[in-house]
Amino acid sequence: MKQLLFLITIFSFTFAGEYEDWLKAQESGFEQYKKTLDDEFAQMLKKEWEAFKSMYSPTPYKKPKPKKLPKIKKEIKIPKKELKKSIIVKLRPIKEPRPKKVVKKVPKPKIELDLNLISFDFFSQNININYNPGPVMTLQTISKNSISSFWKQISKTKTDTLIDQINNYEKSLNLNDWAKYLFVYKVGLNIYKNKNMANLFSWFILSKMGYDTKVGYNQNNIYLLAIIKHPLYQVAFFNLGNKRYYTLTPNGKIKRVGQIYTYKGNYPKANKALSFELKNPIMLQKQLASRTLKFKYLGKPHELLATYSKSLVDFYKTFPQSDYSIYFKAKISPLSAKSLLTGLQPLIKGKTELEAVNLLLRFVQTTFKYKTDDEQFAYEKVFFPEETLFYPYSDCEDRSIIFSFLVKNLIGLDVVGLKYSDHLATAVAFSTKISGDSFIYKGKRYTISDPTYINANAGMTMPQYKHSNFKVIR
Repeated sequence: MKQLLFLITIFSFTFAGEYEDWLKAQESGFEQYKKTLDDEFAQMLKKEWEAFKSMYSPTPYKKPKPKKLPKIKKEIKIPKKELKKSIIVKLRPIKEPRPKKVVKKVPKPKIELDLNLISFDFFSQNININYNPGPVMTLQTISKNSISSFWKQISKTKTDTLIDQINNYEKSLNLNDWAKYLFVYKVGLNIYKNKNMANLFSWFILSKMGYDTKVGYNQNNIYLLAIIKHPLYQVAFFNLGNKRYYTLTPNGKIKRVGQIYTYKGNYPKANKALSFELKNPIMLQKQLASRTLKFKYLGKPHELLATYSKSLVDFYKTFPQSDYSIYFKAKISPLSAKSLLTGLQPLIKGKTELEAVNLLLRFVQTTFKYKTDDEQFAYEKVFFPEETLFYPYSDCEDRSIIFSFLVKNLIGLDVVGLKYSDHLATAVAFSTKISGDSFIYKGKRYTISDPTYINANAGMTMPQYKHSNFKVIR
């Protein structure tokens, strides 16, 4: 028995040693493979770059939004006959916001002893990143050769630990792709103290993460370009073959770039498009503030306290204007969600679907003051619900987005957006047929419910849009 155990032990040590040797050989082979890829890509960058001219889409509206809105002077009470058609609301449970588990920091590999540390603020979050400094890189001139040289030098620097840390923060803060880009850019800016170098760094890191990105340049600037899954507005883009690359900047808005030079090839296996969807609420829960919201429904006053994060609002300020479906589907912060839903739920208890929807319409129609984006910001800006709580004014799409959130989460009814040439409204799929303006979409009847038409009930369309065409937004 002892001899058998001895032989097993010897075999285990031998096998473990052979496995370790094999593993090292595999890692060495993979590192050589990556080096070859990077060298070949750097060589490709030295080849002829082509000139492309930027374009941009200013706004999804064909006409300016109306500055003054129609108002029904006196609220219309729902007839008892109409109320009998509508069923009683089944209150949906309000989920308690759970604190996000902080992912443990990625341990530093033993082989990387001389790491530098950068610390910076990311929307009130204190960030610490360790990185391998590698060779000192500067950009004396902006050219295809200097860009190729940058790639070749940084690819020789060990960046795996750095990327692991970025992925770690992405998970712990629930960062979407736009937030991830901002984070990567901030890391680059803190390392190099230069915007052009930060763009080159972001290009390298995002390419290594598998995103389809490029850089372009003119006489003074280097621009970061990326494929985006959905349309952006007020952002310069370039059509390269059958692909559209948008220009990424930290403030989210760059309308005109003019002519730049860029390359047609791609880094191998970097083919993912960035998505600005918010499938999970971004955990930037600092600088909390509250706002008292007052409104009346059928002459009875109501009041609730809504909470929001100023840090999250600051993040949204950078957000490029995206496709409307991004805002309608976005997961909002647990704190804002809970404060709104908890405050409004008792008001719809025992009411029918029609009464509840009308109450929520009145809340959105009359609580928030109206002003177009052009008047408030001098550019088009779409609000996430937290921003509607923060800013003094909002317009049609902002109200439609927060109204949609409330109906879906308080009543459980399906809501779609209605995009007119200069206006955005909503429609609700009631459980029973409701009198008023409605339409059939994908087998369901939706009743017009406009959160911007002051004192209007479900089924009432603004007079100027009574016979207008609209596009449905899921």
